[in-house]
Amino acid sequence: MNINTKISIKKSVLFCLCFGLGLLALNLTFNHNKPAIPHAYANMFSDFSISDEKKLGREFEVLVKSSLPLVEDPEIKFYIISLMEEILSNVPQQPFDFEANVVYSPALNAFASPGGFIFVFTGLLIGLENETQLAGIMSHEIAHVTQRHIAGRIDKSKFFNLATIAGMLAAALAGGDSSAAILSATVAASQTAQLNYSRMDENDADKFGLHYLMKSGYDPKGLAEAFEILQSNSFGIGADFPTYLSTHPNINGRIADVRAYIKSIPKTTYKKSANNERFLRAKAMTMAYFADKRHSQIYFSNPNSALDYMGLGIIASRRNQISAATANFKKALEMAQNDSLILREAGRFYYEKGDSKIAHKYLTKALTINPNDYMAVFFYARLLDAEQRHTEAQAAYLKVLKYAPEDTEVYSLYGRSLGRSGKEFEGYIALA
Repeated sequence: MNINTKISIKKSVLFCLCFGLGLLALNLTFNHNKPAIPHAYANMFSDFSISDEKKLGREFEVLVKSSLPLVEDPEIKFYIISLMEEILSNVPQQPFDFEANVVYSPALNAFASPGGFIFVFTGLLIGLENETQLAGIMSHEIAHVTQRHIAGRIDKSKFFNLATIAGMLAAALAGGDSSAAILSATVAASQTAQLNYSRMDENDADKFGLHYLMKSGYDPKGLAEAFEILQSNSFGIGADFPTYLSTHPNINGRIADVRAYIKSIPKTTYKKSANNERFLRAKAMTMAYFADKRHSQIYFSNPNSALDYMGLGIIASRRNQISAATANFKKALEMAQNDSLILREAGRFYYEKGDSKIAHKYLTKALTINPNDYMAVFFYARLLDAEQRHTEAQAAYLKVLKYAPEDTEVYSLYGRSLGRSGKEFEGYIALA
């Protein structure tokens, strides 16, 4: 469950950049002569069927999940899933089973693959300021799926080897040497280029995305604000640079188009009150665990909430500053005695510190409040194992695996627990 032990950030960023240029481009272009919000009907194609697209989506999902580090923290992952589902509840019924995942990468990015797989990067949660901005980008990405834009590109290319197309999609998004390396293993650049979104695709995604956003009650200005944040980051350099902006340099014009379009929309079409509690909780966890330590220290530098003190406690713990971490967790718990997230993180800290008695206290209370927090279940299972309560620990590990069925660390600990309790054969199966 500790992603830092599985893959280096350098490797993750390299592959993320390969995926982050074309498939996810949020190139906003509006036709002011047609201000009406479009009806949401997916395009139909003669050869590349919905069934084909679903198969391609599964191929692409395997490629992404085998190559990119995913974040399994339920506070972050469930938030992104719930936000996606909230938007989808205002989208006409689709033939796809949408799925959302969070990728551990500082890149300010998100993308939707064929078949309804949405991937949000931790850099986007770190860089954006509120839920409305995030909902705007996710609505845009969902619109690419509902309008079957990649399917349209594939249908026109008349190239239907699904495994090869999955590689082509990766190549279409890469830049520089990475692109050449991927292309050499797939197809010619001219064919790969056909999979990039067209100007019309982006126009569709803009309009449908804003429609979904407003139907969900959000202020459509969130999409424009998100682009302004991406624009401000484009003037800097470093790992969080939103690289796909380099392929769409006229961002000022796109922001102006969005804002001009929004002015023509009655405010009564979006009435959602601004409530960023869910966003701020997910962002606090993302900042504490997945942001650069210097950046996260600045974010929590003026603490005024329990989440802020929790964040400072996590950062201090990551730096092995035990006294500072203890003081910050104590302050967080004083301010929010019944917050399951803060209780879980305090229990996690004391477990890693080696104080199993206090860890047991906080993890038990966290699970009483939120029994579905499988991160709390994970650390509680490890406590049970250390106390020689292997049967209970194994039941807890199985509960975690229902939520994170591909997590190798959980399987490893589960297998070792089975071995300690005399179930060697089952243990070897789990380890395998």
